Amino acid sequence: MIMTINDIKDFLLIRNFKPIELNTERLTLYFQDREEGYYALLILDCPRGDEFTSLQYKNIKRQIYEKLTANSGKRVFLHAIILSENITGASMISEREAESWIIETSRSRLILYENQRYDFAGIRKELEDSLLKDYIPEEEAGTPMYYDQEPKGKNAVSRYFSLVNTGIVLLNILVFIVVNNLVSVSTENYLISKGALSWRDILDKGEYYRLITYMFLHSGPSHIINNMIVLLFIGDNLERAMGKWKYLLTYLASGLIAGVVSAAFNFFNYNDIISIGASGAIFGVVGAMAYIVIVNRGRLENLSTRQLVWFVVFSLYGGLTSTGVDNAAHIGGLIGGFILAAMLYRKTNRGYKKGWEE
Repeated sequence: MIMTINDIKDFLLIRNFKPIELNTERLTLYFQDREEGYYALLILDCPRGDEFTSLQYKNIKRQIYEKLTANSGKRVFLHAIILSENITGASMISEREAESWIIETSRSRLILYENQRYDFAGIRKELEDSLLKDYIPEEEAGTPMYYDQEPKGKNAVSRYFSLVNTGIVLLNILVFIVVNNLVSVSTENYLISKGALSWRDILDKGEYYRLITYMFLHSGPSHIINNMIVLLFIGDNLERAMGKWKYLLTYLASGLIAGVVSAAFNFFNYNDIISIGASGAIFGVVGAMAYIVIVNRGRLENLSTRQLVWFVVFSLYGGLTSTGVDNAAHIGGLIGGFILAAMLYRKTNRGYKKGWEE
């Protein structure tokens, strides 16, 4: 038997959740007024899994939260349950945020990902019991309710290979192939001629373009492979969180800031050296992600605060204990990326016109 939206409504009404009428199809809001605050539960009926975009979903929740907060004067606890036959589509709508669950209607299962809220208003156990008792066939009663796999198919590809980040990686590889195929050994003079970062050339010759070109040059295969693996691993997360143009701006501006910090550090310390590589910009990506993880309560997709902290600590430690590493660029990029994200990133960018409105 298939779980329906009416089944969920009956379940909540029996447990003293009161309905609030919304003027948007496929949305239902229920709440309980408790001493400690308002517990609001948003139910989304999304059988196909493409009825809303993630941006629409975020804006709907924001508008509901703001309205309830203004009207009640109490603390508001807002949670969402998406009913869908398409787990992948539903998880893309909510982006698996902590304050959401999915009910797979075709198999009547409550789906929780590892980062998501364990319980809400004390209903989870009763909801699971209701699903198990009334809907799930006996042979499936032992099916795990926790999911940690990635979406399959086309959505999985787009989840790991976002447009701008993949383009940056391919551009770095292309530049490396072109530049390094022109000469057997990448000497310092050769790299300077191709745009390496040199404070002397910037100040004496006014060659400010080096603050951009240096981040697309690499000294050898291991240098570019290490940088691009890291960028592929984390850059797609940041691009989905910020949007492609803000991500591109953050990447380039972080690399620029890293270059300025590196050039200034070497100038004031009389270090007549050159710098190349994308690591300053990549540290900017890490800094931006650190900010976004903080404002998203400790998690962004499959990355947590702990994972990012360890990544930064090990990366900086490796740089500080190694020779030939531009630590000034790394630190400058990291701080620059954090500041840029604080300026550019917004959890919600614009209102959803069809939803809860004044």
